[in-house]
Amino acid sequence: MALPSITGTINAGQRRKPMRLVMLTILTLIMSGCSTLNDLSDFDDPEVELLYIKPTGTRGLDAVFAVGLRVTNPNAIALGIDGLAYDVFLRDTKILSGVSNQRIEIGAFDEGTAEVELTVSMLSSLGVLRDFINNPPDAAVPYRLDAKLAIDGLPVSVRTRHEGAIDLRAGP
Repeated sequence: MALPSITGTINAGQRRKPMRLVMLTILTLIMSGCSTLNDLSDFDDPEVELLYIKPTGTRGLDAVFAVGLRVTNPNAIALGIDGLAYDVFLRDTKILSGVSNQRIEIGAFDEGTAEVELTVSMLSSLGVLRDFINNPPDAAVPYRLDAKLAIDGLPVSVRTRHEGAIDLRAGP
């Protein structure tokens, strides 16, 4: 038994319609991509500043600290920070490292604060502790904060560095 055949012709205009639709779609995507790149060309990295380091207790041989951070957004768009990783250096010695997945929302041309908790092995901090005992700070101690921020909507993380001085005798 033979199957019935369907015959007919497709004219050139009908073949071009899908191709025109594909080309129009590609052109639209390219134009929207250029618009996004223009938005990013005016993007300034947010600033992260250390506000305080405060001991909050111990867990076994680990010391627990609360670290206060201020994030400043110098952009005309709001930022959603999905997470951050940071290293804190005192007197050019790395003393704290941590990560946080705490979401921070910062409005356009605004700033926000976050407090993150971290633990530090007391055994690995003995050298820093000895330095502070032998050379107690009279005033504020120089610090450096290196931070990596995962910002919602950006394909790569943003890295920042802030240097300053902090009085370890003062609380938040």
